[in-house]
Amino acid sequence: MQRLASSQNIMRDEIFLQPPPGKRYVRSFLFSRRIDAPFARLHLIARTILVLCISLVQLRAIDTAHPDPLAAGVLWILSFLLFLMSGMNTRVARLYFLLTLPALLSLFTTWAIFNPVPGKITLLQLPVYSGHLSLGLAPWQALWLAIVLAYFLWTRKLFNGILLASVAAFVLVRLLPLPELTLARAAFFHPLTILITDRGLLVAVTKVIGYSGMVLITIALVVTTRDAEFIGALRTLRLPQPIVFFLSTVFRSLDLALADYETIRQAQIARAIDARPRSFIRRVSDLGSIAVPMVAMMIRRSSEIGDALLARGYQLRQPSADFYETDPWRWLDWLTLAVCLALLYLAFGSHLNLTELVLR
Repeated sequence: MQRLASSQNIMRDEIFLQPPPGKRYVRSFLFSRRIDAPFARLHLIARTILVLCISLVQLRAIDTAHPDPLAAGVLWILSFLLFLMSGMNTRVARLYFLLTLPALLSLFTTWAIFNPVPGKITLLQLPVYSGHLSLGLAPWQALWLAIVLAYFLWTRKLFNGILLASVAAFVLVRLLPLPELTLARAAFFHPLTILITDRGLLVAVTKVIGYSGMVLITIALVVTTRDAEFIGALRTLRLPQPIVFFLSTVFRSLDLALADYETIRQAQIARAIDARPRSFIRRVSDLGSIAVPMVAMMIRRSSEIGDALLARGYQLRQPSADFYETDPWRWLDWLTLAVCLALLYLAFGSHLNLTELVLR
């Protein structure tokens, strides 16, 4: 009879965890994902440990002293497969991929140009700063001011004019030897030289591969994590009830804040805020204007949550009821933990450079 009762409880929990008929997507922390996503079938604790272990191995592979692009590429493929199994909407995934391209490009430029690494082959060596600040007069200053004023009188915009004038003045100074009247000079910082070598490019490519892989698995973890599932994992870890209640309230408020932001943004669009082309500064000010109604709605939400808790007689010290969103631990989760142990050995054990091993 006891086994029959326990099996009935398990069946009741599984029925409770099943989605409603016809529902294909479910809301996670910041995104929506498909209900049948393969990566979401793992327990949240196993998922989190797996993501942390892969990130640790990636950090070992993108070490500046011993870069391993082949191992970083293998881990990137693994991260990309987990990202594909997260159930994220294709259009949203494509949008975030396009948004990460400028960040990856800036990361590559930073490591290739502004972090010089000596190598066997020097591809470019260009001094850009002598280590001194000079105060004086030069023709490029008049050219810079003329371009800014002309662009402002023509378009009534200032930021693009400053950018255009700076690029034109930099190119002119590099191409033509112009006279300059120096009034004063002072030492500041140290000389800067752009140095691009074969090893510098190798480090930059490895860094881009590693960090992009970590971004992919982080997004996969966020996409597959629901607030109710997170609270169930906290209860599985036997955390104190006040901590569980505080974190559940925080994530529930985050979900409500995102819904309130969408409501305010749609209200702005309904009032024709995008009727005319707007500059970058105006768009930033539009986002700033959302802060006032957002704060007002968050205060109202917190008051409503407090009133609801008082109406239900909730107390932090009272014993909690059964939480049906607690996910059971399966054999696949134990297999994931075994893989995590192997990844931890690769991260902290003997250094194995896969690139050097293959080249040998």
